[in-house]
Amino acid sequence: MTKIRTRSDSRKEEFLDLAEKLFADLGYENTSVDRLTSGLGVSKGAFYHHFRSKSDLLDAALERMLLRAEAQLEEVLAAKAPATEKLRNFILSLEAVKSENRKSSLQIGKFLLQDANAILLGRMRCAARSRFVPMLATIIEQGALEGEFQLDNPQLVARIVWDIGEAMDDALARPLIEAAGNRIEPGELLNIYNTYTLAIERVIGAPEKSLYLADDTIFQSWIEATPHTKLVGL
Repeated sequence: MTKIRTRSDSRKEEFLDLAEKLFADLGYENTSVDRLTSGLGVSKGAFYHHFRSKSDLLDAALERMLLRAEAQLEEVLAAKAPATEKLRNFILSLEAVKSENRKSSLQIGKFLLQDANAILLGRMRCAARSRFVPMLATIIEQGALEGEFQLDNPQLVARIVWDIGEAMDDALARPLIEAAGNRIEPGELLNIYNTYTLAIERVIGAPEKSLYLADDTIFQSWIEATPHTKLVGL
């Protein structure tokens, strides 16, 4: 049954939409409750009706991103397609959610990767892992049955692949987040991506370069979303 959207639900979504914009423009730490409430023309009471704190707002924003990804990945799993195609679409769907607002994703990543926020980052990653690793295992198991992937334990391999993906996200995010006006070449990021992707292909026993889905253009877009970053021509 379709859930009926209430005025309260709509207001909560408005807070989340504005928060995503302000996170992109100002960063999480510079986004205050006052800015949020004045931006919507409502009282602080309206904010605290939906969120216990600004940290709770961030949790809700991250949860919404996970729900978006989950909806897309369910469609990927339901499709009648070979496992390699499904795995490629799985990867692309996750990237699409992060790319909806690259500036916001980078600002949230900058906050989460601070040492002081390790617990919050761990909680977010645990939530993502519990949702998506079983989906990934289903695709990998299909690939093993079809002979596309060479492996023995789809569930364990899915967890390993997910861990490699998390490490790749960190390796790609840190040069962007820590740029502070330094020059970044898209090719540098592409090399990181291809190295981790090759590791995933070897873990699942897939043909080399069967999962290479990125190019310089994609990373140029991420570089352009990084504040105060000098661009290198392609």
